[in-house]
Amino acid sequence: MGGALAGALLLALVGCGPTAEPVASPSASVDVSPSAEPSESPTPTPDPTRPALAELALSAEGLGPLALGDPPDEDPATRMVSFEPDACVSTEAEIAPGGPGADLWRTDPAYATTTPAYGPGTAFGVGVDRDTGIVDRIDLYSADIPTDGGVRIGDAGASVAAAHPDATVVPEYFTDIHVVTGAIGTLQIEVAKNPPDMEGDYWEGRAGTVVYIHAVTTDLGVFSVAASGNLVGVCGA
Repeated sequence: MGGALAGALLLALVGCGPTAEPVASPSASVDVSPSAEPSESPTPTPDPTRPALAELALSAEGLGPLALGDPPDEDPATRMVSFEPDACVSTEAEIAPGGPGADLWRTDPAYATTTPAYGPGTAFGVGVDRDTGIVDRIDLYSADIPTDGGVRIGDAGASVAAAHPDATVVPEYFTDIHVVTGAIGTLQIEVAKNPPDMEGDYWEGRAGTVVYIHAVTTDLGVFSVAASGNLVGVCGA
């Protein structure tokens, strides 16, 4: 019995000894990938638009995208003029639909003038050849648009030679026309003068100033528009 008691005591002492700490098993390594750079959103392409009035200047080549010798743009979003087949139909003027003088290339309302001098209240008018469909004439009707040399209707005539030193001068009865020649057309700037054989001041104080500016294809030649009523983009002109 003494032996059994000794054995039991020994087992009890062993049970009271320190227990071993559990050994942690190595954890699997985790690769951390760098976060992807956020992709840049593509810049949206702006919708095409017609040029603003303040961006325009007339040269011997044309008026911005409205080029002499080319057909006019007819896209509604970008066009500067639009064709109206019966714009000038009039029973009073005896102009029938589809007849001579019935159609018109109308300047877009975006180009309404702020300084009217001629025409239908727009800053310019356009002529298009009926047979070829190309722009053959562009007239300025106000001081809103300058030439590519910076000359505007109403400027002093002396400024024309400084702005366009290569221009030649063609004398007409009421004006001297300063002609700038380009590859496809000519820019013609008219400076008013009183004819020597006419009494009084025909121009009522405007003699010596720029009174008209237009550009035409070369085949149309050089001609005066001032005091003639020979306009484009106007019914009955």
